[in-house]
Amino acid sequence: MGVKSLVKQALSQKENIKYRSLLAGRKGSYSQWLERQKLLWQEENERILPGRADDSGFVFICASEGVLTVYARKSIACFFIQHPEVQLLYGDEDLIDAKGVPRDPYFKPDWSPDLLDGCFYFGSIVAMRKDFFEKAAEGLDAGTLLQTVKRNDYMVTDFKSYIQWVYRCVELAGGYRKGSCGIGHVSQILFHGSGAMQELFYRHDMAGLQNKSEGSVPELRQEVEGCGDPAGFLVTVVVPSRDHPELLAKCLQAVRDAGEGLRLEVIVVDNGSTADNKEKTEELVGTLAEEYFQVTYLYRPMEFHFSRMCNLGAEAARGRFLLFLNDDVELAVKGCVERMAALAARPYTGAVGMKLYYPQSEKIQHAGITNLPMGPVHKLQFHENGKVSRYVSHSGMNYLAVTAACLMVEREKFREAGEFAEELRVAFNDVDLCFRLYEAGYHNVCIHDCHAYHHESLSRGGDESVDGLERLLEERDRLYGNHPGLVGKDPYYSVHLNREGLDTMIRPAYETMGNCVQEYARFLAEKTLYDYRRDECVMVRVEAVQSGEIYGWSVVLGDNNACYEKSLILKRVRENFLPEADEWFRGPSDVMVIPLKEQYRPDLEENMPDQVNVALSGFHVRLKGNLLPPGRYRIGAAARHRITGAGLANWSNRFILIQ
Repeated sequence: MGVKSLVKQALSQKENIKYRSLLAGRKGSYSQWLERQKLLWQEENERILPGRADDSGFVFICASEGVLTVYARKSIACFFIQHPEVQLLYGDEDLIDAKGVPRDPYFKPDWSPDLLDGCFYFGSIVAMRKDFFEKAAEGLDAGTLLQTVKRNDYMVTDFKSYIQWVYRCVELAGGYRKGSCGIGHVSQILFHGSGAMQELFYRHDMAGLQNKSEGSVPELRQEVEGCGDPAGFLVTVVVPSRDHPELLAKCLQAVRDAGEGLRLEVIVVDNGSTADNKEKTEELVGTLAEEYFQVTYLYRPMEFHFSRMCNLGAEAARGRFLLFLNDDVELAVKGCVERMAALAARPYTGAVGMKLYYPQSEKIQHAGITNLPMGPVHKLQFHENGKVSRYVSHSGMNYLAVTAACLMVEREKFREAGEFAEELRVAFNDVDLCFRLYEAGYHNVCIHDCHAYHHESLSRGGDESVDGLERLLEERDRLYGNHPGLVGKDPYYSVHLNREGLDTMIRPAYETMGNCVQEYARFLAEKTLYDYRRDECVMVRVEAVQSGEIYGWSVVLGDNNACYEKSLILKRVRENFLPEADEWFRGPSDVMVIPLKEQYRPDLEENMPDQVNVALSGFHVRLKGNLLPPGRYRIGAAARHRITGAGLANWSNRFILIQ
């Protein structure tokens, strides 16, 4: 090895050491986070209820060995004061190891009836208003179920009977009614458990422990029996389709198999297939109509408009249940249509979705939609089902939204919610519908013990082009214009879980507590990147541009990222900008340069195992004041090698508008 190579290797090793030290400082621990949160929670509780907590108005029940946090009682008392409609509540909890160190926090969602159907996620402690407890305990042999510890405090003596009783308490509190607000969640760590009982709490099969009427999942035939509605058993499947007769054939054959034993009708809405494909579709429809179920073919030539196509199908539907299904989705489990309908028939259920895999795999495409500050996100997307089973193994879980690639809803609830919003032509129409169902008092649910395969976006293509992305962002703005109260909020996703970026994994927010927003208030002067080379090895992804903030990451592929100084670059573009012409970066280029401070992104480390030292490749920049002349700026990234001096740069497909 030559002298230059040895020197370069030694210098690279120094950069690696610096990188590891910086990474250790960026990572947060649960113990650090917990100490910080204790102060915040205590200050908030003291503001609401000064002095000692008055717990005479509620009953506290503990079902596990462990200790209460010092602020637990006051947190519960404050919650009851702030929410007079709540009768029963639960809180977050963690475990304590043999050395007394807290670990493994369980950050729970707000009231989620379908999650409770799958596991007793309420966990170690619940609290009830005293008068509600007395009503719920009428006729109960409390002596065999609860042991009095002290005034208003009880310890569980018969765990299984206790769970059955709590399910009845949930029903008594109205948990299985539309618009229920009788069950509350304190989003704070209230209990440090020993771990002896937690496995029982979170087991996924609770069938032997449940004993509730409205809350149980009914058989569809029992649900509609005697309703006098001739369409009560009828499920209408609405399939938007164009120029994919072969794909449509597979989709409808799968519907036939998955819906065996049900009364089905299918409405295919075609927005303008070619004459040849139209003829093939008509032949397919005729064959299926003769052999299996009624099929209606609506040929309506127009530009792709998902909302209008679905609404056209719904207007022609006769069934009580509407199953909206993309023509690139293949249902894979027999009986799943009836299972979806049984859930959709419940009085408190809105939209019902299903776990979707990418073709010929168990790689998740959809397992429910989470609403984050930067917008709706498919959590767990691209992850192998077996590797994230702790998050998807429940029979069903509540989400703020599910995808309309496979979505069932009762027709009357669909009409109540106002159908699909036609101002959302391509994207977020399903999220908008689910938001409206939620706002009307319903719980949306995604079932995880059934699945289908999704050939995503074959019908309309992706959204990676500049035009497609800008249309996507415009529709996202319309979505939140319709639902300002849900901007950045999701009741089924804890505020203590990571909420920044497009990380599809579910992880605690404390892991990145060492990150901070990089505020830039100094005027940006133009610089010439004369010695930087545009290279596709600089991979830059801008995940959000909101209110002057730019959030994303940049990685130099195939090299040690610890050896690079990185910058965000902004270039003003003219009105007739053509990205395909590559005129915006040809030779020397005047740009605005913002040196970046490293942000910890554990998802990059997990998702790019073949790349070197990428965990600190995130950025979060906030532009303050009049830093830039008004205009539209393209966003990119530059990287300078600290050892060789080589400069590389590339651009994203995102822009920021300075007014």
